[in-house]
Amino acid sequence: MPKYHDICLKNTSSEVCQKAQEIGWNTTNCSLNTVFLEAENWGELKKKINSHRKEADVLVFKGGNEELNRKACQNNKLDILLHPEKGRKDPGINHIMAEEAAQNNTAIGLDLTQLNQNGKKRTHILSHWRKILKLCEKYNTPYLITTAAEKKHQLRAPRELKALIDSIGYSGKKAVAETPGKIIRNAEKSEKDECIRPGVEKK
Repeated sequence: MPKYHDICLKNTSSEVCQKAQEIGWNTTNCSLNTVFLEAENWGELKKKINSHRKEADVLVFKGGNEELNRKACQNNKLDILLHPEKGRKDPGINHIMAEEAAQNNTAIGLDLTQLNQNGKKRTHILSHWRKILKLCEKYNTPYLITTAAEKKHQLRAPRELKALIDSIGYSGKKAVAETPGKIIRNAEKSEKDECIRPGVEKK
């Protein structure tokens, strides 16, 4: 049975974390140090990436700006580019960016709260998601989906999110289990590597 991980919760209060566990999430960023970055330009984003990389288990850039989406895909220090389509009339990434994200192991994150729109806007978001996931599958770019919950009532069970991704023709298992699980394992590996004393050979 797969383990489900929502590593981009916006609220990690004890109430939200307890509810998340009750509805089936095995891991949330309640037990991880997930750092969300926002920036107006590349200089600001680069500075924040370098400043927060060592302290963060998971480093997330909240996308939407086309130039910064591109820079995020090119940066191997970021774990996740979240909602690249936010506020846009297009998916926010293209085939070149998807390929670069794959090379840098940067996951594209879909944010369930983006669907909290009226019917027409919701349809547009789902259309963007299909295009994003098509690119991700073509270029082997990791992708995930998060509830991004700020309040308890925004939480959804992992099986609901899995079913949503499955319903638009892509791998829900990859989005709620495999990709976030790999990010967590990479974070744990990095932490272990940092604990190895200088002069001690890694085996």
